[in-house]
Amino acid sequence: MKIIHTGDFHLGSPLQGLPKEKAALRGAELLDGFRRLCLYARENGVAAVLIAGDLFDGGKVKKSVYQEAFSAIAAAAPVCFFYVSGNHDESFGYTDELPKNLYRFSDTRDWKSYDLPENITITGVDGKYTDEGAFSRLVLRKERYNIVMAHGEFSLGERGGLSHLQNKAIDYLALGHIHIPMPKTSPLDGRGRYRYCGCLEGRGFDEVGARGFFLLEIENGKLCSDRFLSLAKREICMREVDVSTCQNYYDVERVALAALSDVREENLVKLLLKGRHRADLRKDISLLTARLSQRFFFVKTVDESRPFIDYEAFAKDLSERGEFVREVGRYELNEAEREEILEIGFKALAGEEIDL
Repeated sequence: MKIIHTGDFHLGSPLQGLPKEKAALRGAELLDGFRRLCLYARENGVAAVLIAGDLFDGGKVKKSVYQEAFSAIAAAAPVCFFYVSGNHDESFGYTDELPKNLYRFSDTRDWKSYDLPENITITGVDGKYTDEGAFSRLVLRKERYNIVMAHGEFSLGERGGLSHLQNKAIDYLALGHIHIPMPKTSPLDGRGRYRYCGCLEGRGFDEVGARGFFLLEIENGKLCSDRFLSLAKREICMREVDVSTCQNYYDVERVALAALSDVREENLVKLLLKGRHRADLRKDISLLTARLSQRFFFVKTVDESRPFIDYEAFAKDLSERGEFVREVGRYELNEAEREEILEIGFKALAGEEIDL
């Protein structure tokens, strides 16, 4: 039997880190990504899709987003969708009738189970009820292949939560909430394993790298195949660029483009400038961001580089910068404070934009 483990779609998210037009486009792409997942499940003989929470993003989701998501689920029949709510989900208040192939666990504080063919049982509890008390009430039939679904941040250890699910006859624990996919399942106990599926597609720069879903194949009571697949329209990328050897703005742009040479044009990019550079280097972050934005869907540039200042040389310099360095040197400052003040002053003297 083929089963998909996925979650954390956050459909309807405002995507506040993007310009208005691109945020609207990304929102539509995320919804389309969910539709394509449903279509993949139907066309590839998947029996069940496990959605481990946060299908939607809070209580301000538009009615049309609910309608399109539920239409995609209904159109994927006979695939069954099993859904535990997460900490961002709200009541499904925009629909009178949920798709008949969508199965939920929210009608009780206790665990609820669904039996599938091939001796497989899916059991879940909604995210708002995932605590030690709920874990202690979990009872499973040992003769079944037991898949358990939950949403929350858990780990093994005395206070990690997962320890309360050990030795419960769990075979596969399908978790949601953490947006980084676990490449491999981790042992839960002598019988079972657990995994966080991560999100289907990255939304912000805290979700760098490949995102997708896991396709499980279970035969004769064993997990015989376990693959990570991606349907993502775009990927969130981050690159660091050392500007230490740059002599001018065009050097900065050149090393930035070299660092991004392997990034696809449709992706979102966060560029981090690093290193210690000459004091009079013009980096012009606004221009750099604008130039790179002509190549990629969206670019955010963060300048973490710092000027290298030869204090002794500047102390003898008769220029405005020399006078400024001497003036700063009269105050009792630690190294970090002095560097920050000098960097801001040098930018001001050069007529560059200053972010405070």
